[in-house]
Amino acid sequence: MADDFTQPHAGGAETVGMQIKTLSLLFLGACAVVPGSTGDDTGDDGGGGGSSMGSGGGGGGSGTSSEWAAIPLVDDGNIPHAGNDLVSGIYFTAPDKGYVVTQGAGESFSDGGAVFAIANTTATLAFSGKDGGPSQLGSIDFTGIEPTSSGVIAMAYSADVVRGDASGHFSIAKDGNLGGIEPVLGFHETASATTIVRDTGVVSVAASAAGPNASFQDVWAPNATQRIPQDLPPDMCQGGPLGTGSPVTRASAYIGNGLIAYTSDPDFVPQICISTNGGSSFYPSMLTVDDDASESPPTGVLFASATTGITWWGASSAKPYIQRTTDAGKTWHSVALPAAVASHGLAMNAAFFAPDGQHGWIVGFDHDTNQALALASTDGGATWSALSGLGDAQLYSGFALDATHVWIGGTDGVLLAHQ
Repeated sequence: MADDFTQPHAGGAETVGMQIKTLSLLFLGACAVVPGSTGDDTGDDGGGGGSSMGSGGGGGGSGTSSEWAAIPLVDDGNIPHAGNDLVSGIYFTAPDKGYVVTQGAGESFSDGGAVFAIANTTATLAFSGKDGGPSQLGSIDFTGIEPTSSGVIAMAYSADVVRGDASGHFSIAKDGNLGGIEPVLGFHETASATTIVRDTGVVSVAASAAGPNASFQDVWAPNATQRIPQDLPPDMCQGGPLGTGSPVTRASAYIGNGLIAYTSDPDFVPQICISTNGGSSFYPSMLTVDDDASESPPTGVLFASATTGITWWGASSAKPYIQRTTDAGKTWHSVALPAAVASHGLAMNAAFFAPDGQHGWIVGFDHDTNQALALASTDGGATWSALSGLGDAQLYSGFALDATHVWIGGTDGVLLAHQ
């Protein structure tokens, strides 16, 4: 596997082939950029980059450099990950080298997910979640994958850490003094510090890399019986990061560009809670939404740069929204959804931006058409267009390495790569 881990920061074969051909053509039209152009904003992670496509064509998975290719997952003995798992996280270090993490679903539901190493369009099992870990008796599901200075972390639950080194070897170990098995919503590690956002409403930090020797301190826990801070000022966020339901994904929390942010909805007031001091304090930035959207926190929050970001929400039977900030989350303004889907019930599960901070995507599912959803932007999230013909999988993840290499994943083990 690649040794550069610096933060850069199933259906039938005929159906898959048609989806790949359509995907290639659609991304070509929606994501083209002017040669030599650059964006004004640059993000260090953004949950993965988006991509603008070069020339492409049909083909149904031949794996050539100008086509979309289906990358089938592989089974773990008698555990059927292929065609079953939910692809919850994608990260690549080079066009032909990367990792994918999953959550168990369908026939693999009780056996958990896995980590897969990807070489070109071939997946191999790198770590199995079936056996649990030091703190987890049951199987492991993964919420995402995060690069570090020495490898990658397959995000799962807080008490243990699944780490992959530069050679692609994965192992699991106790994560310092953390004791909970709640899913991790956000993870950021440097050589001298680690921040973990947990979906029990807690933010924890350690003055070292994650692992057996780490000593974590809870710095933010407004929902705890013993609140942190104990005397919570009324102008701070009154609710912690609690995720947005099942399946648990990393979309509702963001760490990067000097910010920690998460979605919240105390007293039916949707808001983005933002910290600029490492999680010691979070202040709310209120959103103005329709009444039918006020009972739920935003689905996700993502920053393309230190100043520009988006938040979004959707449901099967309510009007969805996208809102955008250009002042580091101080204020948010509604962004028009594409007319073709604006009145539909939408699940918007994940978003990702290109390294230029301009090209971005939101992926999910259109409940009105029972088809996969992908919205594309070429101006930092200010405007969006709807792509169609992506098949019937519900999309949950995406990542792009550069302007021509992009991957998307979702239910039924769907993983597509544009090379």
